[in-house]
Amino acid sequence: MVKTRSQRIKRMSAVDAIDVRSRVSVKSIRYCKKISKYLAELQLAESRKNPSFIVCHTMETTMKLYSMDARSFRHSLLNTVDPSQRSHDESMYMISTYNGIICCVNTICDEDVENKFCDLQIWICNPCTRETLLLSQGRPSFGIEPSVGVAYGSDISDYRIFRIYCVRKEIPKEKVTAKGYYFREGQVVYALAYECEVYSSSNGSWKNIGYVPCVPMRSGLRPYITGHIFVGGTIYWLVSLDEPGEILSVDLEGRFEVINLPEHSDGLKGEDKITEATHLLIFQGSLALLVLHLGEMDIWVWKDEGEKYSWDLVLTIDTPIRDEELVLSVTSLKNKLVCVNETHWRIYDVETKIWRKRRGPRTGFVNPAVFPFTESILPCNGGVGQVEGNSKSI
Repeated sequence: MVKTRSQRIKRMSAVDAIDVRSRVSVKSIRYCKKISKYLAELQLAESRKNPSFIVCHTMETTMKLYSMDARSFRHSLLNTVDPSQRSHDESMYMISTYNGIICCVNTICDEDVENKFCDLQIWICNPCTRETLLLSQGRPSFGIEPSVGVAYGSDISDYRIFRIYCVRKEIPKEKVTAKGYYFREGQVVYALAYECEVYSSSNGSWKNIGYVPCVPMRSGLRPYITGHIFVGGTIYWLVSLDEPGEILSVDLEGRFEVINLPEHSDGLKGEDKITEATHLLIFQGSLALLVLHLGEMDIWVWKDEGEKYSWDLVLTIDTPIRDEELVLSVTSLKNKLVCVNETHWRIYDVETKIWRKRRGPRTGFVNPAVFPFTESILPCNGGVGQVEGNSKSI
């Protein structure tokens, strides 16, 4: 049977697409107005075969992003992000990445607004295509910067930003109790509470989903309250390291839950339990805690046991990390654990049980951010196959 021209084109698009995508540079597509979802999925599948890390050594007004090879740990400059819409002289900080899209934040400086209200600019960027998208502002947060977490849906272009912020409501004085948070302004008393709103790439707007049971903790290791991980359809933030310790979680449907940290026997010393050097981690596809002790590192994994979950101590590793070293950031990729201190990289191979040490930049690390990374051609607005909206080139 003789095939028609349309049949030949259809067959070519399905069979030869891999060859086509292998010859198309990600950066060469940066000026495209439309991106086929099929092409984006093919390109992403190819890139996932060779994942790397994306690194920002120092938080600066101009954010320099580096690609780091997952085998040799060699660096190369990926791109520089300095969008014109960024709040003046405020430094950008990378907080999440997935499918080649990164999320960054910076504070907003407005001299006309009193310091009682704080806010963040939230950016979605694709460093490979040089595209940036500034999200619309959420509701004002009273007295404290919002906490931010990023979730990703089953569709490759779907992402959601969860933003926890502080609200105040005027209440009668007689309703003030020993519990709760309050603020007095003259003769007026305000009750303080925390609510959450969600930005969805599918509609480009914020939606309030109500109150939250507790709020993420501020860490001296990060400039903002943005330390979180996303795994298994859920965002996790550390809330408290004081016994029993807590983690706040929220799923894609906006359901919040509070999880206690691992329990320890009463006979253990404080330094052998949860320490201040505790980090959230994705380890072998699960929520995990990396807890640093003097000369040792514990890896706890949150495991599903049918009707309930529990913490399981899966690894105790002897470490060359000295007590005076301050581990600023941790991440993982496949069988490698990566720790960043002020001057060096510490890399542990779970299979070979070997530590490697690599010198960092000459200037050292200042508020570093490092995440697993896969190059992609996905647009920042999530609209695969649609014309770009208010996004701009870096």
